[in-house]
Amino acid sequence: MNKEEELIYDLIFSDKNKFEIDISDYISDIYEYKKFVGDILKILRKAKVEIIENRITTYYNTMIWYIKVKK
Repeated sequence: MNKEEELIYDLIFSDKNKFEIDISDYISDIYEYKKFVGDILKILRKAKVEIIENRITTYYNTMIWYIKVKK
């Protein structure tokens, strides 16, 4: 399983409901984050996972995606 698949698995099946995801761990160009986030959110919706909070904080060399889900 690659890193992105592991992330999706955690978001859907983990007991946790709050996640802080460093986007630079998953994509090489952090400025293309919209496609990455959109793809993950699409998968979560198909899995019937409700997104409670969804925000991204930009730092100098990375972006942190804060997401809270309800399963």
